[in-house]
Amino acid sequence: MFRSGPPRRIQPSLQPAPTPPILPKPQKQTPPPLPQAWRTWVAWGGAAIFLLSLSILSFILIFQNSFYSKNDDEIRSPQALQAEYARWSSSLRDLTRLAADSTQPALPILPSPLSLDEATVGPWQRWRHLPPEGLARSVLARRIPPQIELLTLEPRRLRIEDQNVSIDYAITLRTKEDILLAPVISSPIGKNLTSDHQRLLPKIVYAYDLPPGKIFDFPAAQNVLPSGTTFQGGWTLRRATRSSGRWVALEADLLPFSRIPALESIFVRESTTPPPALLRSRGELENSDAKRRAATQALDDRLESIRADVKQYRAQLMTSAPAAAKSKGIGAGSGVPTGAGVGMVGGAATGAGIGAMAGGGDGAAIGAGAGALAGMLIGAIVANSEQEKRVEQEKAARRAAVAAIEREVIEYQRKQIREFENELLQESTKQESTLARPTSRN
Repeated sequence: MFRSGPPRRIQPSLQPAPTPPILPKPQKQTPPPLPQAWRTWVAWGGAAIFLLSLSILSFILIFQNSFYSKNDDEIRSPQALQAEYARWSSSLRDLTRLAADSTQPALPILPSPLSLDEATVGPWQRWRHLPPEGLARSVLARRIPPQIELLTLEPRRLRIEDQNVSIDYAITLRTKEDILLAPVISSPIGKNLTSDHQRLLPKIVYAYDLPPGKIFDFPAAQNVLPSGTTFQGGWTLRRATRSSGRWVALEADLLPFSRIPALESIFVRESTTPPPALLRSRGELENSDAKRRAATQALDDRLESIRADVKQYRAQLMTSAPAAAKSKGIGAGSGVPTGAGVGMVGGAATGAGIGAMAGGGDGAAIGAGAGALAGMLIGAIVANSEQEKRVEQEKAARRAAVAAIEREVIEYQRKQIREFENELLQESTKQESTLARPTSRN
């Protein structure tokens, strides 16, 4: 079945071997083209993102100075308050001297504004370093009473100091009511008043915004800014800075009509000639004058009530005092005739014995009559003397009782006055605490 022997060589074929087929190279598959609507949305989205980024950048660059604090961020250290008080009180004293010699219908209340310094408030400086106008207006709102309206605010000069800036403004204001310069005086105390009045009057709070015992001299007040007056002046925002991306005001000048209770309280206590004066509207002075009259009337009414109470208390105590004793003389009902009759009987017996020894029967009769008369007189004198002693004793007892009652009544009256005085002192303490405020709003 199998053949042995060497293997047979197979001759190679003379036909060429077939070449393998050439396959095409694989091509990259591209996504199908987007529809036309999608291409439009993508284009608009990119443009919107670009415009939004540009707007945000422009907003930051253009309005970087528009953010400011409306809060009261001012620093009120003792040194700052002392400097403010010096400037503010000086302006009021100058105004008082000017008002004494002026006949103008309206006085220049504010200092003159500075001339415009173009080099410091040019467009570049305004954009880079000038706080927004709202910051200055918020500070002025704390310095201008509601009876005066702020119309315009214009920067005139800008100074850069480290991280802070200082700006001098020209401001225009208009009055809504008459503004008067009213002297502040101590409440007058008449010499004809009672000692209680003289003691208590200095402790009364007469005005809502003055220390105890002080009043506005309304009749002497001078109208320095009639209602509707428009006036201009200078004002300085002394220190403003950026903090956490917004502007804050740290220090600014007061105006002559600014209300700082602590500074006004110090100012009106000064003894000067003429007396210190404050700027108040006519309505405020009328209200203050009405409160002064009410406080004075309340004092009179309270003292009258105390007097009536003490009078009633005295009458109540006097009901327990001994009745007043009077001498009855030697008339009927006095008790003296009875004593005289007893003396007359004893005197007649004694006189009769003496007459009988002297001259018998007639002498006895005469002696009896003379003795009776003498006995009656002696008895009357003795009886009247005893009655006067009793009357004097009764009077002395009544005087002692009345004196004790009067002492008790006086102590009762003093107690009532002390209680009233303590009430006035509590009100005065509350007023002093109110006036110690560094601002008119806290």
